[in-house]
Amino acid sequence: MRLTVLLCWLLILCSGCSIGSRFHAVMPAERLLTELSADEIFAIHPAGDTVAYVNSGLELLRLSDGYRQRLLFDTPDAIIWTADGRQLVVALRGAEKTRLVKLTANEDNRQQVFVDEQITDFAWLTDGRLLAMAQKIEENKGIVHVQALLLIWDGGRDVERKPLYRFSYPKPLSADRPFAEQIVHRFDLSPLKDELIYSRYLEPPAPIGRVEQVLYNLQTGREIVLAENSSRQLQALLAADGEHVLVAKSGEVVFLNPWTDKVGYRWAGPGTALQMAAGRELFLIDGRLFSGDQLLLTLPPEIWGQFSQDGSRLFVVNKQKLYLVDDYSVPGKTQFSDLEKVRLQNIRQQRSRGEISIRSYYQARNNILHP
Repeated sequence: MRLTVLLCWLLILCSGCSIGSRFHAVMPAERLLTELSADEIFAIHPAGDTVAYVNSGLELLRLSDGYRQRLLFDTPDAIIWTADGRQLVVALRGAEKTRLVKLTANEDNRQQVFVDEQITDFAWLTDGRLLAMAQKIEENKGIVHVQALLLIWDGGRDVERKPLYRFSYPKPLSADRPFAEQIVHRFDLSPLKDELIYSRYLEPPAPIGRVEQVLYNLQTGREIVLAENSSRQLQALLAADGEHVLVAKSGEVVFLNPWTDKVGYRWAGPGTALQMAAGRELFLIDGRLFSGDQLLLTLPPEIWGQFSQDGSRLFVVNKQKLYLVDDYSVPGKTQFSDLEKVRLQNIRQQRSRGEISIRSYYQARNNILHP
């Protein structure tokens, strides 16, 4: 496959974009940015001024002036910006292999590696390595075999693999589309980069089977089941403090600490579409935007979205169309120093291994944050 890569302008910053007025039940046409492909894949530049999206290939849209640029004619399964916003990493699935590619202006210098698995999600680890959610699904003699695992890529030739789970089930004789295509694993990485939440299928894909939302520690491998449901969407997210999770559970959405089971907030609703701004208590829950438990906006319930890095912009997907929402107030940010992160990661590993009691853990955490 030939890559058409024109990325020399990716660092251009836009002056901002404020569109329209406050709205409630319908996404107005003036907020429309672009149309998307059926998979509705997009990634927001760290500055929040440019969006990369999939629509019969890979394109970029600059918000300040509406300038568009096609980067690839191939369609990625997943995309992510580098932390500095200078490059994009994409997963391009072929007939037998998936190619991880870091796009650069000079194609001769681009970094790439081939893997056997399908890539469905990306995140960056603290040390600059790429963490990818991967799945391998095979059908043989009427049986579907599913394996989910994490890939860690440092940009070189080697890829580290962390198996998560596997299962098999009989393939139904009739289906509108192959059941294997209905399985899509997603994950959400902790702000401390040491834990994540992923969806684990227990039986055939939803709505027939069951899906668990699992908290997984990258260092120890310990898992905690947060909730069980039947949605293909990731229905649990890790909060800015690294302690709480936003999770759909028993017919409602709760903001809770999974180690103590203490609930901070509760919202009515199925929690089929959840999102949280990085470092902030800014929640998108089934089309409703909350700051803490305060309702800010009401959007169509079927939408889902992503926040810009600073939380000031919400990019909303509705019926394969991408919209921009920015008429809301942004709460303060929770953040840790580099030293605090290292010390917190150490005691979190001890907690995960059972080497420290929950009470002792929170005493140590308080001493780190309030010496």
